[in-house]
Amino acid sequence: MSLKEKLLEIKKLNQESQFKIVEQQSSMSYQLGYEFDVDKDVNYDYLYEPFIQEYATLQLKLENGVSENPAYDRLRIKDITNSVDVIKNALENVLSNTEIWDTAVLKAGYMGGVDLMGTPPTRYKAINILADKMQGIINILAVDDDINKLAWDIYGTEGEFVERIYLNKLNKLSETQDMFITIPDVLKENNDFKSLSSEIFESVQIGDDSQNRTVTGGVTENYRKIKENGELEIITKPLKGGLEQDFYIIDKEAIGNSMQFNTEMNKITAGMISQTESSDPVIAFNNNILTEVTDHYLKPGKALRPNQNKRFQEDYKKWFLEKEIGNLFPLGEPRPTNTQLKEEEKVATDTDIEAQEQLEQAMV
Repeated sequence: MSLKEKLLEIKKLNQESQFKIVEQQSSMSYQLGYEFDVDKDVNYDYLYEPFIQEYATLQLKLENGVSENPAYDRLRIKDITNSVDVIKNALENVLSNTEIWDTAVLKAGYMGGVDLMGTPPTRYKAINILADKMQGIINILAVDDDINKLAWDIYGTEGEFVERIYLNKLNKLSETQDMFITIPDVLKENNDFKSLSSEIFESVQIGDDSQNRTVTGGVTENYRKIKENGELEIITKPLKGGLEQDFYIIDKEAIGNSMQFNTEMNKITAGMISQTESSDPVIAFNNNILTEVTDHYLKPGKALRPNQNKRFQEDYKKWFLEKEIGNLFPLGEPRPTNTQLKEEEKVATDTDIEAQEQLEQAMV
């Protein structure tokens, strides 16, 4: 299986999970007579019962001065008390992730949305269970009976294992990024580039304020296709109602070669590359957005080499020229087609002849 096929398979599995959530929500109104509970409270008492007893025993030994290894016992007590903060921080971090989950899912596959190709299906299910969107069971345990290795084990409704999440690892990850990968949203940066690049993009004034301008979608004269004889290259297309419209061709090659374009595009992509300590955002943007033009996929969970980052920047420029800039733009106002003009001229001529005949009859 190629990388592309594998990524598309992951996307399909995540979309199936989302379908199950929608199906579950849709069926609720038809199943009011059935018990339905998404929340399954985590049994922290069960986890802490042996550690509370151990804590009390160690504390008693230290107070009575009968501890065989006071330094170790104090460290052990500290580990037990610190574990409460580990759980507290993990709950806060999960909450912050699930608060933005719905919005990310709504935009899934698009800028600002969750990366369906790079997010493992197990993580996709786990977050939906943590966010109370999908039924499941969450257990907490100390792996190997080690209080420093606390983890949530997440199961589906059929008892199938979904994912284990180590709390310390989650807390560390949350210092720099989220539990899931989102596709960077550079819509504002792209629009700002167009608005501020008056040398390239045509704009018109809005209202009386000369500073309030908006781009038209067209380009300035220097970036319009020119014929060999120096004349503007024009394409005429028919419109409804017997009209036709002239269009000029946008010279994307000239835009791509301009210093302003390359400088600003490099700034936008450099921002994505340095967005987090990982290469995940760049890979997510490449696999979900740029591949529409390049069909070049990157493997998630890997660090990109300098040459791969360079290719990403160049591919971003190709994508921008293809998707963010049009090919044609209207020139002037629509006008009647030549056929329409001839018909109008014929009607006018027939009318003149008819009027002349009526005048001659009146004189007789």
